[in-house]
Amino acid sequence: MADAPREHRPAAMSSWTSLTKKRAAMRVLQWRTLSAMAIVAVSSACAAAGTGVTQDPYALTSTERPTRVRLLVQNMNFNDARLFALAPSGRTSIGHVSGKQDEEFELNWPLSSTMRIEIDMVAGPKCTTQEMQVDPGDILELQIASVFSQTADCR
Repeated sequence: MADAPREHRPAAMSSWTSLTKKRAAMRVLQWRTLSAMAIVAVSSACAAAGTGVTQDPYALTSTERPTRVRLLVQNMNFNDARLFALAPSGRTSIGHVSGKQDEEFELNWPLSSTMRIEIDMVAGPKCTTQEMQVDPGDILELQIASVFSQTADCR
């Protein structure tokens, strides 16, 4: 609206003033509407960001938590070895490692628990490692020494 200078419309001053008040009221109303829309947008963004927490594989509320443990074995001995996991829930076969070979195994391990590994040398002695706390998603390394009696943490 093209307004003429104030001095040319003295009689219309009250209508111009009421129009200004209406504009001010409209601006307040627009500001409140925009503020409310901004609050809704921020709330939506926060809610959307909150759903990303469940995608974290290590979050306690995630359904995609790891349930397995990887075991990397390096057999530096000439003899083959059979491996077993000893846990409070029982004894579980891990697998077989040929002499002078490396193997990788995955164990189903859904809960944090203690574990010992039994190393049973084919046609030879066996030993059990010290107990350790193992959590789902852990990667364990086991090295079988070339002189079996020197294998670390064996009893």
